[in-house]
Amino acid sequence: MLVAAGAALPAQADTRSDLEDARNRLEDAEAELQGLTLEWQRTESALARAQDAEERARREIVKLEAALAQTQKQLGLRAREMYMAGASPTVAALLTSGSIGQVADRWEFASSVAQGDQDLATRVAVQTELLRRERADLERAVEQKSAAVEALERQKALLEGRISELGDLEADLERKLAAQQAAAASADDPDVGFSPGPIGTGAIQTCPVAGPNSFVDSFGDPRPGGRSHEGIDLIAAQGTPVVAVHSGTVHRTSSSIGGLGVVVYHDGSGDWTFYTHFDSFGAYGEGAHVSTRDVIGYVGNTGTTVYHLHFELHPGGGVAVNPYSMLLAVC
Repeated sequence: MLVAAGAALPAQADTRSDLEDARNRLEDAEAELQGLTLEWQRTESALARAQDAEERARREIVKLEAALAQTQKQLGLRAREMYMAGASPTVAALLTSGSIGQVADRWEFASSVAQGDQDLATRVAVQTELLRRERADLERAVEQKSAAVEALERQKALLEGRISELGDLEADLERKLAAQQAAAASADDPDVGFSPGPIGTGAIQTCPVAGPNSFVDSFGDPRPGGRSHEGIDLIAAQGTPVVAVHSGTVHRTSSSIGGLGVVVYHDGSGDWTFYTHFDSFGAYGEGAHVSTRDVIGYVGNTGTTVYHLHFELHPGGGVAVNPYSMLLAVC
């Protein structure tokens, strides 16, 4: 028996060492993915700002071009009138004066006309300069948008690679935990099993992504069209199950911005949660009742580019609130 026990000790030590190594690698991968997720969210905001700046510049250019054309037309008409008269307005006014009083009156009038011509010329110069600046702003915004789009493409590939790696590491950790549990000599060993944890209380009772994921606090960040981000984006692998965070009634949604999604109207509280960018829906159709952790869809990229879940919380059916801290507690 002593010999058998002695033989078991190195094996158990090796298992613990493997387990610790797997955990360390998993933590490193999670930290790296967290950094990439933050960079991605910042790029999304930069893209939104560039798109809005581009649209604003285009609108201003259209208005300035129309105003400049009108001013140039007025100035052209004045130049034509002066040419047809064969003399400046001031000289023509003086030559046709019949008295000293008329000379004085017409001189004042001619001076105002000349000042009007100068004002028209000044307006052309100002409008031309404003137009030049807006075109420079437009060019800069287009360059920034292009850079953001290229960055998003690079980040998309990195994120997908890292989330896949994270899934492999978590699966490896689960296998090692199972092996450690099988090799444990006593029932009170601290490292037993690997589970998603108990269901909590409140509006968010479980993590909406049932698998490896990464997210940062991006609530309120800029989005195209002057919008603000009203939720949290959870990076996850394509096809990862999305589950209801609370029991309630399902309403399916679809839009060009959000893609495929689901609203769950929570039982008894008036709260509702919104989940979108699904690859596909779960088995629960329109009006179906779901329990916490029932699968309502699968992570995708409909309406966007990067595979992730966009998640919102609307307490009492009102405006969205930031669910970041609540997600940290369950994910």
